[in-house]
Amino acid sequence: MIGGSIAGTLAAAAVAPHFAEVLLLDRDELPDEPVFRKGVPQGAHFHALLAAGRQAMDELLPGFSEHACAMGAVRLDSAENVMRLDRVGWSPRFRSTLEFLMASRPLIEKALRDKAGALPGVRYESGVEVTGLVAQSGRVTGVRTKDGREVCADLVIDASGRFSKAVEWLEELGYPAPTKEIVNAHWGYSSTFLRVPENWSPGFQALAVTPFGEGALSAASASRAMAMWVVEGERRWILTVQGSAGDHPPRKEAALREFISSIGVPELVKALDDVEFPEPISMWRDTRSRLWDFAGQPNRPEGFLAVGDAWMGFNPVYGQGMTAAALEARDLRDELSAHLDATTGDLTGLPERFYAKADTLIKYCWNSSNTLDHRIPGVEYTVDGEARQVEPSSSDFSDRLAAYMAQDPERYVRYRETTQLLRSPEWLSSDEIVSAVKANWDELGQAVVPR
Repeated sequence: MIGGSIAGTLAAAAVAPHFAEVLLLDRDELPDEPVFRKGVPQGAHFHALLAAGRQAMDELLPGFSEHACAMGAVRLDSAENVMRLDRVGWSPRFRSTLEFLMASRPLIEKALRDKAGALPGVRYESGVEVTGLVAQSGRVTGVRTKDGREVCADLVIDASGRFSKAVEWLEELGYPAPTKEIVNAHWGYSSTFLRVPENWSPGFQALAVTPFGEGALSAASASRAMAMWVVEGERRWILTVQGSAGDHPPRKEAALREFISSIGVPELVKALDDVEFPEPISMWRDTRSRLWDFAGQPNRPEGFLAVGDAWMGFNPVYGQGMTAAALEARDLRDELSAHLDATTGDLTGLPERFYAKADTLIKYCWNSSNTLDHRIPGVEYTVDGEARQVEPSSSDFSDRLAAYMAQDPERYVRYRETTQLLRSPEWLSSDEIVSAVKANWDELGQAVVPR
C-alpha cells in the first residue's frame, strides 16, 4: 500500500482478510497522536465525513465511530444540530436519525489507523518514499523505494493522494496514460481552530453558508461561503471560510472577520463575536478537481490499483473525499472477495473488475461537484491539457427541488440521505417528484433568492 493515510488505511482494511501481510508505506513519520503532518497539507482545514462514509468505515473497521468519539469526536443530528443557509433559505431543523460524526482530519485518520493497525497482518512503515513500480510480464510485482529497496507484493495499491505519481510510473513501464480531466473554479479557503467561551451556546453545533449567486444578500455573498462546527469536545471548533472565482479569503484575523461579515449573515457575525482565534490561520488554494480515468484506460497492468485522490481528487469544498475513499474501499472488499471466490485465488482481472464497480460512485461524485463548479464565473475545464467549453447548467430546477424538499420533514430527511450518499439519487428524478416541483413552480421559485 503506497500511502498510510485515510484511503490507504481503508483499502488495507478491505484487503486484509485475504493476504498474510498488508504493508503500508508512508513517506511521513506517522505520528502517535492526532496531530497535523507535512504529507497532509490540507489537514488543517475542515473535513466533512458524510453519513455514508462513516457507515462504510464502521463496516470495514468495526468500532471506528466509538473509538473516534472516545478520542473526542462529536456525534450530531444532521437536521437538529446543524444550521444551513443556501439559495432557498435556512434549512428546517428537527430531531432526526441522520447522524454526523464531527472531528478534525488528524483525529479521524488516527482513529482509523488505530483500528487498522490492530488487524492481523497489517503493518505501517513510516518514513519510506516509494519512487517507482516493479513489473514483469504485464503485472506489477512490487515497488522501489528511495532507500534502494525493492518490496515485492502480489497486489500494489496506490493511495498516495493528490500528488500521486502513479501515471508517471505506469508510463515508465510502457502503459498509456489514462485520460486526465481537470475542473478549476478557483476556490480558495482559510481555516483556523477557534476557542469558544465556557458555556457558549450559539444555538447550533454546526453552521454552513453556501455561495448564493448574483444578487443575493450582498454582492460578496455571490462567491463567498463558510462553515464552522465543533470538532473535539465542547470548546474546540473549526472555522473554514471559502471564496470562488479567485475571491479568496485572507490570512489575517481582522481581514478574515471582515470577509465573513461581507457575506451578510447576522447570525454568523453574532456567533463569532465572543470567539477567539488562538491558532494560526491556514490557507489552501489547490482546489482543482482532477480525474484520471483509470476505469477507461485501454491497457493496464495486472496487480496494480489506484484509489482515493490518486484516482480522483475532488474539489475539497464539497466534502466528498473521505466518504468516497470509504465507499471505494467497501467496493474493493466486495469485489476482491467475489473475484477470489470465482477464480480460486487468482488476482488476474481484479483491476478491471474493481474499476468497473467503483467508477459509478466516482463519476456520480465527479458530476455532482462539477455541476456546481460549472456555474461559477471563470471556471476552467481541460481534458488532457486541452481547454473545453463549459456550458453552465441552470439551477432553476435544482433550487426549486431543494425548496420542495424543505417543506416536509420526512421528505427532507430522504433528501439529506441522498446528499449524504446513503440513498440513490434516482428517486429525485422520478415522475412523482418532477411533477410536484413543476406543479408548484412559481410558489417554489419565491423561496429562491434572486440572482
